[in-house]
Formats: sequence, structure tokens, C-alpha cells
Amino acid sequence: MMKIGKIIAVIIIFLLIIGLTIYGFSINNTEISKDITYVKHTTRMQDEFDKLGEKYIVINDMEDFNKYVKTKKIKPDFSNYKYVYFQIGFDTCSEDNINPTSYVIKNRELKITVKYERSCGLCPISDYQYYLLKIDKDQYVNDVVFDYKAINDPHCDPNVAYKPIIYLYPTNEENVTVKLGNSNYLTHTYPKYNNSWNVYAYPDGKLIDNNTGRELYGLYWEGNNHYSKVTDEGFVVKGEDTSKFLEDKLSILGLTEREADEFIIYWLPILEENNYNYIRFETIDEINSYMPLDINPKPDSVIRVLMDYKPLNKKINVKEQVLETPERNGFTVVEWGGSLIK
Repeated sequence: MMKIGKIIAVIIIFLLIIGLTIYGFSINNTEISKDITYVKHTTRMQDEFDKLGEKYIVINDMEDFNKYVKTKKIKPDFSNYKYVYFQIGFDTCSEDNINPTSYVIKNRELKITVKYERSCGLCPISDYQYYLLKIDKDQYVNDVVFDYKAINDPHCDPNVAYKPIIYLYPTNEENVTVKLGNSNYLTHTYPKYNNSWNVYAYPDGKLIDNNTGRELYGLYWEGNNHYSKVTDEGFVVKGEDTSKFLEDKLSILGLTEREADEFIIYWLPILEENNYNYIRFETIDEINSYMPLDINPKPDSVIRVLMDYKPLNKKINVKEQVLETPERNGFTVVEWGGSLIK
């Protein structure tokens, strides 16, 4: 019986080793402070990540360390550890005090909790922070995901149009001038709006600010004196159903998946907190009346999406809003934003 017991124990240990080899070790949520090093941002770092098309790099030896990291802040110990070099993208308009606080590795997925302070409004991802995380040499990482947690809950002005962002897609590389009709309503802009924005635009949406030379992918503005109300048409959406609802409706309204992703990433945490939301998308005439756009050269297609919403404790009955899909041909301009109904 003793021999059988030992054989079973050996088999169990062998299966555990096989399982860990296949799936990678799983560790509990670990405070990150003792294992992480902030790496000063350089353009070369961003170029390396862009070139690889990844948000992280696993560093296993000094050759890769010297190739990608080149920091003297730490002396890596590759006899016992490997390092995950990752970037956190954030926007400088509404996110501050970005701080990775803990991590967990499960089934080869590294999940990093990132805490930050949130304010009203948003501009495009406009900066990155880079970190080097030390993990056990026997850990395996095939993916990195981030769990963003705001440490505050700002109370936003309901009469403000939040996060309108403008994308430009010319058919050829060219200089483009963008003017906002009611500039006296503007409260925040990025880059700084001074009677107009003047950029060099590429067909893939990349922009170069002609005043600073900085690369952008959108033009951000925020304005006050925007008033909206609950009408007899729109949509009433459960907070938990927000993601699917926005995916469907934003596609109908003409946004690409990338544009819709950015819309959803901003609005999802706000809308999901409510039991229900009344949602209505303003017509192009309503948007143009509030904030006219004057663009030179004149675009062939202009798509403007402005979502008005109001949190609800319980469901109300409204007539479902009929949405139309705009044409998207030639030089295309896309804008999206949202506003809380008081």
C-alpha cells in the first residue's frame, strides 16, 4: 500500500509540473511596488513598441535588455528573473497620477491594475508611461491586459459637451484648417485652439500640428452652453447592456471599429454605473447649430455623433429613434462626443 501511495504521489507531482509548464504558473494578486521600475520615456521606446505592434516585450537576457531598455536604474538578474517591459497609454486632458499598483498572472495572462485620477472631458491618448516589471524566471506571459480603476468620481457639468474629438481622413496628404463656429463656448482644447487648428493630415488619420510639429490622431475640444432634454424618442438601455448597444448603434452611425472603441472606452464606465440610461443621438442639424464646423479644403463626407444621455433608476417608455447611416466617401471628417442631460 505504501508503494502504491508513493506512486500516486509521484504521478500527481508529475501532472502538476506538466500543467504548470503548459499553462504557466498562477500567482495571486501581488503588490507591484517592489518589482517595478519606471523607465523614462523616449521617442526611441515608442518607436520600438510601434515597430513590434505590441504593448509589452518580455526581456529574457542582457542582449534584449540592452536593445530595448537601456536604463542604468537597475541591474537585471537574469539568473532568477525575467522582465516584462510594458507601456501604459493615457490622455493628458483627463487622466492624472497614473499608478500601476498590483498584478496577477493566470494562464499566462499578466493582468496589471492601474489606478488613476479622472476628470471630466478627454482627449486622445497623448502620452505613454513605460515600466519594467520583474517576474520569476519560471513565469510565462503570452498577453498583458490592464484593469484601469479611477480613484475618484468627478461630478461633471451637465451643460458641457464632453470629449468631442475630430478625425481627419483626406484622400491625399495635405494641409487642413479646421475652425469651430462658436469658439466662445470652448472650455478645453487639445492642441490649443487659436482661431483655428492647422495640421498636416494623412489618409490614415495621422495628423501633424503645424505649430508644434507634434504628431496627433485627433483634435479635441470641449464646450459649455450645450442644452439637451429627454424627448419622446431615443433608447432606454440597461447599464449592463451598454457595450453591445453602443457597438451596434455606432456602426449604424458610420464609425469605424477603432473610432467606436475609443467612444466606448470613454463612455462605458460612466453608463454602466447606472441601472438604465436614456440615450438619444443628436441630428447633424442640431450638432451644426451648436458647434458649426468650417474645414478647408472642404470634406466630401462629414460624420458627427453626439450622444445625449440621462441616468435612470427605472425603465421609461420612449419611441425608438431611427438612425441613418451616412455616406463615407472621399475626404472624410468624423467627430464624436456626448453630453449629460440635466
